[in-house]
Amino acid sequence: MVALMMVKAQGVDFDRWYPYAQASQYAQSYGRILMVYFWGETCPYCDQMNTHVFSDAAVSRTLLHRFVVASVDSQSLEGRALSAQMRAFGTPSLVFFVPQGGTWKEVGRLFGSRTRAQFLKELQQICAKAGGEGCG
Repeated sequence: MVALMMVKAQGVDFDRWYPYAQASQYAQSYGRILMVYFWGETCPYCDQMNTHVFSDAAVSRTLLHRFVVASVDSQSLEGRALSAQMRAFGTPSLVFFVPQGGTWKEVGRLFGSRTRAQFLKELQQICAKAGGEGCG
Protein backbone atom coordinates (compact mmCIF):
# COMPACT_ATOMS: atom_id res chain seq x y z
CA MET A 1 0.00 0.00 0.00
CA VAL A 2 2.85 2.39 0.84
CA ALA A 3 4.48 1.63 -2.52
CA LEU A 4 1.21 2.40 -4.33
CA MET A 5 0.89 5.70 -2.47
CA MET A 6 4.48 6.61 -3.37
CA VAL A 7 3.85 5.83 -7.02
CA LYS A 8 0.69 7.97 -7.07
CA ALA A 9 2.59 10.78 -5.37
CA GLN A 10 5.06 10.65 -8.28
CA GLY A 11 2.21 11.11 -10.76
CA VAL A 12 1.83 7.50 -11.91
CA ASP A 13 -1.66 6.08 -11.50
CA PHE A 14 -1.67 2.41 -12.54
CA ASP A 15 -5.47 2.49 -12.52
CA ARG A 16 -5.28 4.80 -15.59
CA TRP A 17 -4.72 3.81 -19.18
CA TYR A 18 -1.96 5.72 -20.94
CA PRO A 19 -0.76 6.46 -24.47
CA TYR A 20 1.77 3.86 -25.62
CA ALA A 21 4.96 5.90 -25.08
CA GLN A 22 4.02 6.86 -21.55
CA ALA A 23 2.78 3.38 -20.63
CA SER A 24 5.92 1.70 -21.93
CA GLN A 25 8.09 4.15 -19.97
CA TYR A 26 6.16 3.43 -16.76
CA ALA A 27 6.24 -0.34 -17.31
CA GLN A 28 10.00 -0.20 -17.86
CA SER A 29 10.60 2.07 -14.85
CA TYR A 30 8.45 0.07 -12.43
CA GLY A 31 9.09 -3.44 -13.75
CA ARG A 32 5.47 -4.05 -14.68
CA ILE A 33 3.83 -5.98 -17.49
CA LEU A 34 2.90 -3.73 -20.41
CA MET A 35 -0.53 -4.51 -21.87
CA VAL A 36 -1.02 -2.83 -25.25
CA TYR A 37 -4.73 -2.71 -26.05
CA PHE A 38 -5.54 -2.06 -29.71
CA TRP A 39 -9.12 -0.95 -30.18
CA GLY A 40 -11.27 0.66 -32.84
CA GLU A 41 -14.04 3.21 -32.49
CA THR A 42 -16.44 1.18 -34.65
CA CYS A 43 -15.43 -2.22 -33.24
CA PRO A 44 -18.42 -3.91 -31.53
CA TYR A 45 -16.14 -6.47 -29.87
CA CYS A 46 -14.08 -3.64 -28.36
CA ASP A 47 -17.30 -2.17 -26.97
CA GLN A 48 -18.12 -5.56 -25.48
CA MET A 49 -14.69 -5.77 -23.84
CA ASN A 50 -14.94 -2.19 -22.54
CA THR A 51 -18.47 -2.62 -21.19
CA HIS A 52 -18.42 -6.16 -19.81
CA VAL A 53 -14.79 -7.05 -19.13
CA PHE A 54 -12.58 -4.02 -18.44
CA SER A 55 -15.28 -2.44 -16.26
CA ASP A 56 -15.30 -5.47 -13.93
CA ALA A 57 -13.86 -4.82 -10.44
CA ALA A 58 -11.81 -8.06 -10.39
CA VAL A 59 -10.29 -7.28 -13.80
CA SER A 60 -9.48 -3.72 -12.69
CA ARG A 61 -7.79 -4.97 -9.50
CA THR A 62 -5.73 -7.49 -11.44
CA LEU A 63 -4.57 -4.89 -13.95
CA LEU A 64 -3.80 -2.43 -11.14
CA HIS A 65 -1.65 -4.98 -9.33
CA ARG A 66 0.83 -5.93 -12.09
CA PHE A 67 0.16 -4.06 -15.34
CA VAL A 68 0.50 -0.75 -17.11
CA VAL A 69 -2.11 -0.42 -19.85
CA ALA A 70 -1.44 1.34 -23.15
CA SER A 71 -4.63 2.26 -24.97
CA VAL A 72 -4.05 2.47 -28.73
CA ASP A 73 -6.63 3.56 -31.30
CA SER A 74 -5.76 1.22 -34.16
CA GLN A 75 -6.98 3.78 -36.73
CA SER A 76 -4.73 6.62 -35.53
CA LEU A 77 -1.40 7.29 -37.23
CA GLU A 78 0.48 5.96 -34.21
CA GLY A 79 -1.93 3.04 -33.90
CA ARG A 80 -1.42 1.91 -37.50
CA ALA A 81 2.37 1.99 -37.05
CA LEU A 82 2.24 0.14 -33.73
CA SER A 83 -0.24 -2.42 -35.11
CA ALA A 84 2.15 -3.23 -37.94
CA GLN A 85 5.17 -3.31 -35.64
CA MET A 86 3.45 -5.61 -33.12
CA ARG A 87 1.56 -7.65 -35.74
CA ALA A 88 -1.80 -6.75 -34.21
CA PHE A 89 -3.96 -6.73 -37.32
CA GLY A 90 -7.44 -6.68 -35.83
CA THR A 91 -9.41 -5.36 -32.91
CA PRO A 92 -9.57 -5.93 -30.12
CA SER A 93 -5.97 -7.12 -29.84
CA LEU A 94 -3.93 -7.21 -26.68
CA VAL A 95 -0.17 -7.71 -26.68
CA PHE A 96 1.73 -8.21 -23.44
CA PHE A 97 5.40 -7.41 -22.84
CA VAL A 98 7.84 -7.46 -19.94
CA PRO A 99 10.93 -5.30 -19.75
CA GLN A 100 14.06 -7.37 -20.23
CA GLY A 101 17.55 -5.90 -20.43
CA GLY A 102 16.48 -2.59 -21.90
CA THR A 103 14.18 -4.18 -24.50
CA TRP A 104 10.77 -5.83 -24.49
CA LYS A 105 10.00 -9.54 -24.38
CA GLU A 106 6.54 -10.56 -25.57
CA VAL A 107 4.81 -12.82 -23.05
CA GLY A 108 1.38 -13.13 -24.61
CA ARG A 109 -1.20 -11.93 -27.07
CA LEU A 110 -4.95 -12.17 -27.25
CA PHE A 111 -7.33 -11.42 -30.09
CA GLY A 112 -11.05 -10.88 -29.92
CA SER A 113 -13.62 -10.49 -27.21
CA ARG A 114 -13.85 -12.88 -24.29
CA THR A 115 -15.71 -13.28 -21.03
CA ARG A 116 -14.52 -11.75 -17.75
CA ALA A 117 -13.72 -15.20 -16.36
CA GLN A 118 -11.69 -16.16 -19.43
CA PHE A 119 -9.83 -12.84 -19.43
CA LEU A 120 -8.96 -13.15 -15.73
CA LYS A 121 -7.66 -16.68 -16.33
CA GLU A 122 -5.54 -15.43 -19.25
CA LEU A 123 -4.15 -12.55 -17.16
CA GLN A 124 -3.10 -15.07 -14.49
CA GLN A 125 -1.32 -17.13 -17.16
CA ILE A 126 0.47 -14.03 -18.46
CA CYS A 127 1.54 -13.04 -14.96
CA ALA A 128 2.92 -16.54 -14.37
CA LYS A 129 4.77 -16.46 -17.70
CA ALA A 130 6.11 -12.98 -16.97
CA GLY A 131 7.90 -13.96 -13.83
CA GLY A 132 6.21 -16.67 -11.85
CA GLU A 133 4.34 -14.29 -9.56
CA GLY A 134 0.58 -14.37 -9.73
CA CYS A 135 -1.53 -11.36 -10.51
CA GLY A 136 -2.74 -10.92 -6.97
